[in-house]
Formats: sequence, C-alpha cells, structure tokens
Amino acid sequence: MSESFLHYIWQCQYFNKEALATSAGEEIKVFKAGILNTDAGPDFSEAKIRIGNIEWAGNVEIHINSSDWISHKHNQDNAYENVILHVVWNNDKEIVRKDGSSIPTLELKEIVEDSLIRGFKKLINSPHSIPCSQSFSQIDSITRLSMLDKALMQRLETKAEVVSELVSRNKGDWEETFYQTLARNFGFKVNADPFFQLAKSLPYKIIQKQSSNLHQIEALFFGQAGMLETKTKDEYHSLIYREYQLLKVKYSLATSRLNAAQWKFLRLRPANFPTLRIAQFAALLFSQKNIFSKILELDSYQSFKMILEVAQSEYWQIHYRFGKKALEKVPCLGESSFQNILINSVVPFFVAYGKAKDDTSYLDRAMSFLEHIPAEKNKITRAWGELGISVKTSFDSQALIEQYNNFCQKRQCLNCAIGASLLKPAS
Repeated sequence: MSESFLHYIWQCQYFNKEALATSAGEEIKVFKAGILNTDAGPDFSEAKIRIGNIEWAGNVEIHINSSDWISHKHNQDNAYENVILHVVWNNDKEIVRKDGSSIPTLELKEIVEDSLIRGFKKLINSPHSIPCSQSFSQIDSITRLSMLDKALMQRLETKAEVVSELVSRNKGDWEETFYQTLARNFGFKVNADPFFQLAKSLPYKIIQKQSSNLHQIEALFFGQAGMLETKTKDEYHSLIYREYQLLKVKYSLATSRLNAAQWKFLRLRPANFPTLRIAQFAALLFSQKNIFSKILELDSYQSFKMILEVAQSEYWQIHYRFGKKALEKVPCLGESSFQNILINSVVPFFVAYGKAKDDTSYLDRAMSFLEHIPAEKNKITRAWGELGISVKTSFDSQALIEQYNNFCQKRQCLNCAIGASLLKPAS
C-alpha cells in the first residue's frame, strides 16, 4: 500500500459509496474530491463534502494509517487545522485538532475492491521494464495517444524549465543562454558538461567581437578548453597558441580556463572527439554571426539544416586531434547530429521562449519540427515497437523515451493514462 495509491483512489472515488460514513458513524456525501496538491500542505484542496447534516468546503488529508498524522507532525502545523476529512487506509488512532475537536475520518480498507488492489500490486511489482506490457494489447488507440501526448508535454516542459532557469541565471539574456545551450549539445552527452563550462568561461559577446576571424575563434575555444598547453611542432597549433596568448590577456581569460583532463576521448569514435566538435562549433559561430536571431526565424527542418551545414576549417578536415593527420577526410556534422541538436537544443528553447513571450506559435513550430524528424532508434523505442506502438517520428520517440524513463521505470502507473485505464474497479 502507498499514499499515492490512496490519492488515486480518492481522486477517482474508486470505493463503495453506499452507506459511506466516518469512523464515528456520521454519513458522508462527497460532492467534490478536491484538487491534488503537489506542494506542501494538505493533499487535496477545495473539496466539498457533507458530513452529517453540515456541508463543508476545505482540505482533505490522506494517510495509510491515521497515526501518520502525528508522525508527520501535522498536529504542529496550522496549515492542517482546516482539514475537513482525514482519509486513511487503516484507522489506528483518533486524531484531534488543537482545540480538542475530532477530525472526521474515513477508513478505506473495507470499501475498496480487492481486484483494484491486486491490479495495482501487479503493475507496481511487474518484472517487465514496461509494467503493463502483458496487458498492452487491450489498450485502445485513444488511451495510447493520451499517454503519448502527456509524456511528450512533460518532457518538453522539463527541458524548457532548464532553459528558463539558465535564462534567469544569465539575467534574462536569451542570446547568451542559447549559445550555452548549443555548446552543451555539441558535447553530445559524454562531453556535455565541459562544453557547457567552456561556453560559460567564454561569453558569447567575446566570440562576437572576434567573429570575422575563424582562427581567433578557434584559438579562444581551444585555449579556454585547456588544449593548447602541450607543445607540438604542429604549425596550426603554434598559430592558434600565439593568438590565444594575446586574446586571453585582452579578455582576462586565464583564470577561467578549463583543464585538458576534463575532456573525454576514451571509447569515442573519432568523429565525436571533443577537438573536432570544438572546431565544428567554432565554424558554426563564425559562419552564422547572429545565430540566435536565425534560429528564432526557423520554420522547417530544411531551414535548420541550412544553418548547420557548415564545414570546419581546413586543418580540422584532415585532423581529429592536434598533430595527428587523419587517414581520410574528416566528416562535417551529419544528419544525426542535426537532428540531435534540433531535438535537444532548439525545440526546448522554442518551448521556453514561447512561454516567456506568451506566444504559442513557438510551441507549434517545436511540435512541427518533431513531427518531421525520423524517430530515434534505441533499446527504448525498440521495446515499445515490440508492443505494437508505431514509432515513426521524433514526436513518438521523445514521448516514449519520457514515458519509459519517468513513468514506467519509476512505476508511476497511477499518473499514466494506460495505468489508469487498467486500474479501475470491476464494478
């Protein structure tokens, strides 16, 4: 038994309401279960209930045992003084307010169907990574779509919140925030954090001041990344090393420089080496002088590709690392990288920016981007495909990744449209 399950039972009113009464024998009539509270305070607010001959409006608190009221120290908190009904699984102790009056209590354990409890335990204790997998074929298409819509919106809102918090830390500077967000994405998971730290150590306004010279932008990035400290006989390395020595003094950068050891190369394909990714990022910022403005104007995936289809400098077309010439031409950013950046940087940014500006057109465009990008292929999307879910676009795959990670894996079946459809009383 869990409080979240009791919240679900109360919210859906999944119990026998015939002869419903408090533990003291007073008749109960529920007009409104109330609104679930996700913050501090009683579990449900704005409930409307008749107890005996009196109609009450107020809060409902839910516990497994009524004695949890004491163990949770609600008896010391004035926020719980206006609780009109205490809903419990097991009424093991009478609870009173500070003035000595009893708080009406409803015990559930004898009025909830056993089948509902068994169904809940079956889902929560399922050995499968997707708890409802054995019952999934029973779910109608509307319920499946409802699951996808909710999961996708939760994923977008969570990512947008990260962007919004970063905007706040950057004192409302959306341009700087997009630069940092894009930099983190260029790290592609393994080097996301050092890439983000690199962008923070090198403000975008500095890049803009040197935007007419690609070698100077590269010097700034590689120097701040801590990658120029090892001396080599490489002519290109020597050139940008000298450039960085001048620029770090000009912009007082020495104290914010990263350490080369922060960057990971191990078990990465050469195309994902941070040296190459830095070179590609530098080329993008050199080519697109006002990238923030251009991103906001995007109306299609093709227009986005045109922005990112930029070749790194000549040196990095034949090198993956300093001083080590590649055996064949080094590729530019590919299609999968375009899609990754759009999904993980641009789409969340559009959602956050649209909310901040109260302009739903940005959310519409974000959704449109996802609907026109092929779905990611990984073990999660394959697992859903095996259950008969059509995974065609990134709209589908992003929703299913969120559903898997934050609903299925965490056994949040009560907050899922499919779980809710399976967990209903037999009668």
